[in-house]
Amino acid sequence: MKINTIKNLTKALGVLALGIGISSQAVAGPFILDLTDADDHGGFNGTDNVDGWLYMQRVLENLAPGVTNSNTTVVQLGGTNAAYASSFNESSLAGGGGWSFVTIDGVADLTSFFDGSAAFNIGNAGILQIGSGFHVGGGITSAEIAVLNTFATGIDNFLGGGGGLHSQAEGGAGQYGWLSTLLPGLTFNGSSGSGLTLTGAGTAAFPGLTNADLSAGPYHGRWISGLGGLTTLFTNSTDVAVGIGSAGGSITNPNPNPVPEPATLVLLGLGLAGLGMRQRKLSK
Repeated sequence: MKINTIKNLTKALGVLALGIGISSQAVAGPFILDLTDADDHGGFNGTDNVDGWLYMQRVLENLAPGVTNSNTTVVQLGGTNAAYASSFNESSLAGGGGWSFVTIDGVADLTSFFDGSAAFNIGNAGILQIGSGFHVGGGITSAEIAVLNTFATGIDNFLGGGGGLHSQAEGGAGQYGWLSTLLPGLTFNGSSGSGLTLTGAGTAAFPGLTNADLSAGPYHGRWISGLGGLTTLFTNSTDVAVGIGSAGGSITNPNPNPVPEPATLVLLGLGLAGLGMRQRKLSK
C-alpha cells in the first residue's frame, strides 16, 4: 500500500514537472519585443536607473534566467546610447552575476557578428539588445537595421538555440523588417502616443516597475494583429499591445510556458530523491 502511494506521488510530481515547463521546448530562449524608445526616456540618478532605463534593466533581469545556450554576454546591437550599458551595469547580471556587456556598432561589425566571421560573434552571445532608432546621434541607423533584416533567420535560430532578445522600436527605414520576415502575420502601426499600462503578466515580469516608469516618454507604435501565442506585457490607453514577448521558443515557434526557476528545479529534484530513498527502504 505504501509503495503504491509513493508511486502515485512520483507520478504526480512528474505531471507537475511538465506543468512548470520542463520539456524540450524549455531549451529555447526568451524574448521581449516592444515599440517604445525607452532608451531615450530615462537615466541614471547617481544611485539607480529610472524610468525607461529601469525598464530596460528589468528586461535583462527577466530574460537572463531563461537563457540556456551557456553564453553570458549581453550584446547591444547598433547605436551608442548609454542606456544599454547602464541597464546592464545596474542589473543583477553585472558584478557577481557573472555576465559581461559589449557593443557591436556599425554595418561592417554587425555583418561580421551575424555571419560568424568575427572572433566575437552571435555564437558567443547570451542576450541581444536591439536599440531604438529615435536617439539623435546614438540610435540604430537605417543601414544597421538593413543588416538585421538580412539576418532574420539568424536571429530566429539564435533564439531557438537558447539565446535571449530585447528589441525596441527601430524607427528608421525598414523598421522590424526582420520580424516581418519571420512573422508576416504580426503587424504594427507606427504612430506615436503616450501612457502605458502594465498587464498582470508585465507586473510579474518586471518587479518594481510602474506605469509611470514606462510612460516617461511617448511610445512609437502598437501591435495590432497576429500576436498568436505571444504574451502582452503592457498596453496603451486603449488596451492595445505595445510590449509583447515569450518565455521561450523562437520568433517563428514561441513557447509561452515559463521556464522554471532554478530553485524550483532543486526542490523538485530533492523531492524525487527523497521519494526514491523512502521507496527503497519500504521494499527491503
